Amino acid sequence: MKKWGLALALALVIIAIGAWFDWTYHAIQTETAELQSSLPSEEGLDKMPLEQSTEQLKLAAVACGRVTSLQGNPLARLLRGDEIKALAERCELIKARQDSLGGP
Repeated sequence: MKKWGLALALALVIIAIGAWFDWTYHAIQTETAELQSSLPSEEGLDKMPLEQSTEQLKLAAVACGRVTSLQGNPLARLLRGDEIKALAERCELIKARQDSLGGP
């Protein structure tokens, strides 16, 4: 009887770990897709008037903070490392563009 209780507890732990991994995978996938769609492209920023692009850059700075948090998550880097790296590069370009609009 003790063996069955131990086996059941072990099975529940394995199921819980699997459920956590699955939830984390889908959460990271959703967040990277959301960030990819919310960050403005270079071409899009080029076509915008100055006032609109300044506002879009402010919104993008908030989204880039989320990219930074994904970079700090080892599981996210393992699962979606290339996508996170591409998002980080876009954020660097956005930050450089924001700095150039701010002036010296």
